[in-house]
Amino acid sequence: MTVTVTEEQREAADNLRESMRIFNNAIRTAAYRGLHVELTILLMHRTEGPTPVPQVDVLAKL
Repeated sequence: MTVTVTEEQREAADNLRESMRIFNNAIRTAAYRGLHVELTILLMHRTEGPTPVPQVDVLAKL
């Protein structure tokens, strides 16, 4: 079975990959500089259905 991906979907996937690369790098940098980063996935209930939403908490390691 062949799945056809539209140009818009391909662009969205590329944008998501780049965003995740930047996000991961920011977390690594924060941890390297002494911050504790905690990521929690919240579930937001919308008319379209439940949507996962990331919540990022940052604390200084003292």
